Amino acid sequence: MLLRLPRLPRLHRRALAPALSLVLAAGGVTLTAAPATAAPRPAATTQTQQADGLLGVLEAVIKPLISGIGGVGETLTLSLPQWNLPGVTNDVQWLSGGSPIPGATGTSFVPTLEQAGSAVQAEVTGRLLGLLPVEYVTNAIPIPLPGGGGGGGGGSENPTLEVLQDPSITGIPGVGSLLQILNPIWSLPGVTTTYQWFVDNVPVPGATGPTFVPGFEDAGKQVHALVTGTLAGLPIISALTNYLPIPAATEEPLAATSAATITGTAKVGKVVSVEDPTWNEEGVEHAYQWLRDGSPIAGATGKTYTLTPQDYGRRILVKVTGSKEGWTDSTVDSQEVSPALGDALTFTSQPSVSGTVALGRTLTALPGAWGSGDTPTFTYQWRRGGQVITGATSSTYVVSTDDLGSTLAVTVTATRAAYAPGLFTTSALPVAKLASATTLKGKKKARVGKPVRVKVGVLVDGFAPDGVVSLLDGTKTLKRLRIARGTKKVKLPKLSKGKHVITAVYAGSDATEESRSKPLKLKVLPRR
Repeated sequence: MLLRLPRLPRLHRRALAPALSLVLAAGGVTLTAAPATAAPRPAATTQTQQADGLLGVLEAVIKPLISGIGGVGETLTLSLPQWNLPGVTNDVQWLSGGSPIPGATGTSFVPTLEQAGSAVQAEVTGRLLGLLPVEYVTNAIPIPLPGGGGGGGGGSENPTLEVLQDPSITGIPGVGSLLQILNPIWSLPGVTTTYQWFVDNVPVPGATGPTFVPGFEDAGKQVHALVTGTLAGLPIISALTNYLPIPAATEEPLAATSAATITGTAKVGKVVSVEDPTWNEEGVEHAYQWLRDGSPIAGATGKTYTLTPQDYGRRILVKVTGSKEGWTDSTVDSQEVSPALGDALTFTSQPSVSGTVALGRTLTALPGAWGSGDTPTFTYQWRRGGQVITGATSSTYVVSTDDLGSTLAVTVTATRAAYAPGLFTTSALPVAKLASATTLKGKKKARVGKPVRVKVGVLVDGFAPDGVVSLLDGTKTLKRLRIARGTKKVKLPKLSKGKHVITAVYAGSDATEESRSKPLKLKVLPRR
């Protein structure tokens, strides 16, 4: 007898080639399934690999899988692959005996009598812009003929692999508890058994052994497994275990075994940090919230905190919350600190004085810059010769006669809320004395024994000088007098006969420079 296979599309012929074989039997030829599931197509063609430089190779991290009990009227469910790149779209086509089933393009399929005696698979094609499509063919689920008949035409002479007793899960359901599959009882010996565990009907990556330990992420969900048996020359058989609910894990509270502690200098402008508490469990993660007078400080959720002017004199603490999966969060308060005044302000740009240092001219104090933060308020105190000038507290100052011959400076005080004030005194600026001019007038001849009168004057521009004038005959001092109003008539002592050179020397004052007159040449004649 000759059994003719229907012509399959190239893809399906390649996918199913290892799954089908012709076996000679008494009285004819029987078509049977190979021992393993149909091999999927390669995940990437050469052209796809050439596109690797643009987007990478598209492949399934978890391949598609059919679950369910093979039988007419029994729903089969397809779990779609998980891809290594985002944005992949999936096209599904169910197959019967390697041929497409018209209209069967969803994630579930209910076999009909048309599929009885064949194996049902699904072909999933992943598509992503810029890459060629990648196709995978799932495991095969055999659909037996009604009444338990085989699909090869050889009748009872062909053995059939069947499940005599369904697999089941044993163990105490719970997070961290070991669960184990009791294998099904097969109708034939030598069956190779494979496994796939599911949580809430989603395949668990890597969970392909006979045991499984639920994690915290599985609490409150249902666990089951798909058990697949393969035997050379016979269709593959799959069976589902019972569904086992995993109860929600009972969380225990974390407990701190030491306090949280604020470290660092509690001053405005300084950075303080918190030392984490220790707990009754390892691997605890921490979250932080700093508080001012019991209220959360917006944005202050780090391990460190910079104290601000608003914190001055207030009660500052930090709440440290410990958390770990499977445990109830616990929060610990640190000790309270009350920040003191910040350090005195220091300038980043030095204060100075602008203007001409001269009588009647206005000087201006420039306060400079004093670091970051709010602009400080400034006060001023002018100084003469290092001493405070009473009432001179403006940013400007007019040079007065009292300043002549002395020095001027200004002390700038910068004040910012919650910081100690910063002070700086500018360099002393000398105030020059006023220039003076001394004059000496008188007769150029006189007689011995007759009085000699001269007129002495000291002139200062715009200022009435005061000070002592010495009258010299050569280097000999004839007389000293005080100039009170700028000029004065003086009677010289009696002079001897001969020539005399008379000079007036002004000694100057606190406000004026010294000066010397031109010499007056006087000839004293003998008596008549």
